[in-house]
Amino acid sequence: MKIKNASLRWLESDLPFNRQFSDVYYSQGDERGESRHVFLEANDLSQRWQQAAGKPGAFTIAEIGFGSALNFLQTWQLWKQCPHKPASLHYLGFEKYPLARRDLEKMQRRWPELAELGHRLQSLYFDHSSGCHRLLLEDDVQLDLVFGDARSALENVPNNPCRVAAWYLDGFSPGLNPELWQTRLFTRMAELSEPGATVSTYSAAGKVRRRLQEAGFQVEKRPGFGRKRHMLVGRKCASTELASKVQPQSQDPLAPAPGITEKPGSWFTYPVKLAPRRDAVIIGAGLAGASLAFSLARRGWQVTVIDSSDSVAAGASGNSQLALRCRLFQNESPASRFFLQAYLFARTQFEQLSKAGTLDFQPSAVMQLHNAMHKQQGIDPFNLQRLYAEQVVTTLTQLQASATAGVQLSDAACHFPLGGWLDAKSLCLAYLTHPNIQLQLQQRVGALQWSGFNWLVKDQDGQHLGAAEVIALANGYGAVDLAQAAWLPLLAVRGQTSRLAASESSRSLNTVVCGERTVFPEHDGYHTLAASYHREELALDVRDPDNQHNLLTARTCFNDPAYLGEIVASGRVSLRCNTPDFLPVVGMLPNAAAMHTQFAGFARNARAEVGKPGCYYPGLYISAAHGSNGLASCPLSSEYLASLIDNEVPPLDQKIMNELNPARFLIRALKIQRQAC
Repeated sequence: MKIKNASLRWLESDLPFNRQFSDVYYSQGDERGESRHVFLEANDLSQRWQQAAGKPGAFTIAEIGFGSALNFLQTWQLWKQCPHKPASLHYLGFEKYPLARRDLEKMQRRWPELAELGHRLQSLYFDHSSGCHRLLLEDDVQLDLVFGDARSALENVPNNPCRVAAWYLDGFSPGLNPELWQTRLFTRMAELSEPGATVSTYSAAGKVRRRLQEAGFQVEKRPGFGRKRHMLVGRKCASTELASKVQPQSQDPLAPAPGITEKPGSWFTYPVKLAPRRDAVIIGAGLAGASLAFSLARRGWQVTVIDSSDSVAAGASGNSQLALRCRLFQNESPASRFFLQAYLFARTQFEQLSKAGTLDFQPSAVMQLHNAMHKQQGIDPFNLQRLYAEQVVTTLTQLQASATAGVQLSDAACHFPLGGWLDAKSLCLAYLTHPNIQLQLQQRVGALQWSGFNWLVKDQDGQHLGAAEVIALANGYGAVDLAQAAWLPLLAVRGQTSRLAASESSRSLNTVVCGERTVFPEHDGYHTLAASYHREELALDVRDPDNQHNLLTARTCFNDPAYLGEIVASGRVSLRCNTPDFLPVVGMLPNAAAMHTQFAGFARNARAEVGKPGCYYPGLYISAAHGSNGLASCPLSSEYLASLIDNEVPPLDQKIMNELNPARFLIRALKIQRQAC
């Protein structure tokens, strides 16, 4: 998860020289002209955008070798200059060794005409962690920076709904970086391309041309730029063209048989659902629902949010102070990658909303005391240092942690320098102020009915509340009250937070401190103490014993037990929603009965290969069970769901998608049934 940056040496000519590949990033001279010729013009972007003007959805470009971001910045500039174009631009940049921010800034100073766009990119750029970093640069421009080996990253991009329209091959040359320019990479590119997708590269090497042809691209040589005589440009063949266009296979052991076949389906394969009306109903106006409404509204969707309460964020999302921190793991896994990506995305989005004046995010940092983590297995600082960059988390001694927090803490801590806190209700309101969102409060959804064309939303008395082709359940534990989700193993956790009057000494606390309870810095004269934990208890009454227990437990975070004072002003109760595996439920909602029939083979053989796609309700999605991590996990989960709904390339890889898929519980149950026999 911690990424290795590009190792640079600056030549006397002021060109950046990459030590890993022993080459410069661009030739001395007109690098902007070369970029336009080899990539923007060769892929015929201006004309293709004009032809697709007014069409919904994204035009997707993928670049292998993001490097200095020159190709992206020029593409972005051309997009802004183009008066007629599709609804949005989605750019995927793959890079194994991303530039450190300081090197990126130095390189981009060479292009003053791109300075404004460069500064906007630099302000959001993460240079320290692997995975996909989604940057929302404008309402119609989003950049996914995918840091890590491009070959493995492409293998983990889901086939469906991925459809790339243009490819930039700008990695270091085949002679210097032969691992990148392999047949399998080109085959995977073809699998992820839409019909007629184009590809261009400065390389004119015969191996590159043959491997592109074997993968299913019709390739031609064109004049290169400057002193380079030739370059390659290709177009993905239709299936009928491929049989006649494909060349004899090379001796490359990875070369595929002629023709491209889609990977077989599996339980996690979602169907493509096209919604030409682009309207959606979201049930729930908390963090999960409001953030999803915002993600869809940004894409031009008309969204109706329905909630049974008389205000937004009336449930677990309604606490006046919620902490942003990264859920930590001891080893790399799909879950650890998800929570890291989610944490970084949330931090970036909150900063953007704060700059826009719609949110007051407090970047106070967060301290997580060691005595509060991994109760069965102590935290291993070596594992954290191996897994996470210091910009994400560092381990501090008790003395260091106390100095940073401004108070005497009771233990050493993990320090999250990018962490902080905010008022969750204000965040939900910031999301829901988008003009494409309509809010309906005090309406309880009692049933969903599929008409054959769209979903009918009805209240508990059967009265009509709305209709849409896309429905999303974002109402936490309440999702199980609807028939389609009743089988989900959602768990309700009663939690009570307490408001404590600040004392003269406690006002010095300047970070969030997470121990057996979480203690927030003073706000409006009070500290928030969060939260009690009572599993499977649904009562919402405020209890004085819980307030007192919150206070006593919160005091253990500090050396002086009297530090926090004694006056508990009030309490607030809500139900958090969780799952048995402590991961959120995010994705399309499966038809449980149909899935049991479709994958009954797992009950006979837990290792069976069942090459069939999953059975999912059309246009029905869910985002729930974010537990105590919702502030970090909801924003990226919503971007992921919006990408699925709008048929974009999602910001999560296939393995992470599988971990979040609601159907995982059905498949596990079938396999356990076999193992129990």
